[in-house]
Amino acid sequence: MVKVPKGYRSKNVRDTRGTGRSRAPSRRSPRGSSRGFGSSRGSGGLGSGSLSGGSLGGGQAQRGGCGLGALIAVGLVVFVLFSLLSSGSTGDSTTSFGGTDAGSTGAGGSGSAEEEEAFTLINFVLDDLQDDFWPDEFTEAGLVYEDATVNVFENGVSTGGCGNATSAVGPFYCPADNTAYIDIEYMFLLQQQLGAEGDFSQAYILAHEIGHHVQNLLGINAALRQAQSAVGTVESNALQVGLELQADCFAGAWARSFSDRGFLDSGDLDEGVNAAGAVGDDAITGSTNQENFTHGSSAQRIEWFNTGFNRGTDSCTTFDGQLSPG
Repeated sequence: MVKVPKGYRSKNVRDTRGTGRSRAPSRRSPRGSSRGFGSSRGSGGLGSGSLSGGSLGGGQAQRGGCGLGALIAVGLVVFVLFSLLSSGSTGDSTTSFGGTDAGSTGAGGSGSAEEEEAFTLINFVLDDLQDDFWPDEFTEAGLVYEDATVNVFENGVSTGGCGNATSAVGPFYCPADNTAYIDIEYMFLLQQQLGAEGDFSQAYILAHEIGHHVQNLLGINAALRQAQSAVGTVESNALQVGLELQADCFAGAWARSFSDRGFLDSGDLDEGVNAAGAVGDDAITGSTNQENFTHGSSAQRIEWFNTGFNRGTDSCTTFDGQLSPG
């Protein structure tokens, strides 16, 4: 990536590291572990884990229904959005990128130069997502984009409506407070243990979480939670996969814009693609049983990241008719 200006800061990043509000994370291996994939309701993260709490008002969801048809022309069935969102459906909680903490402090270490570089990158990428890319996409759809906040924490954090979390759940988005939560040490651990190397893999993580914020603004999250409440576990998991793959697709669409504006160097895109593949359900759990998947296989995550990169946000139709009247 083009070098980020040293010390760059965004008004939408809260640095809560070292505030005394953290808790020690649980120690678990990222591979072959049981991490509660898809066990929660709400917008999510890149891998697994669960939080509880948090709700969306019916008014916000209602507003999002119209925007979806404009931004994602053939994504979800518009009839379903209007019928579901008019009931004031809610998104109750979050799922996370993935619980990968295994007792290592990662490559950087608290307060290290590597950690501060990653913190600066988060600030820079967030502003690019929210000052340039998504506002333009929303304007084209006749909408106004509303900023999310990123809370950079360590060890554990209390959210504004989605309960408490340790670093073990990985990066996640809470729809109740419009905030993405990231422990930088998790990103270092991801690079070490899952092979998602490079600074652009970190940018992909953030772009995916902001993709969940976009889903929240458009009412996709609320519509999906309502649909999940009426089906069994297998169908609910399939809907959750659609939500996560769409966030990957959104991240890919942003990556194309970022590249077109000269911010990517040779090999950066491969870092993002590798990160998407590293957090596939099959790669993390070692299982090929897709009925239990809630984030998608490695191949699916790579496919949808590339789809967004090559074809833009209008191509992010990951639900493929799964939300249908009934």
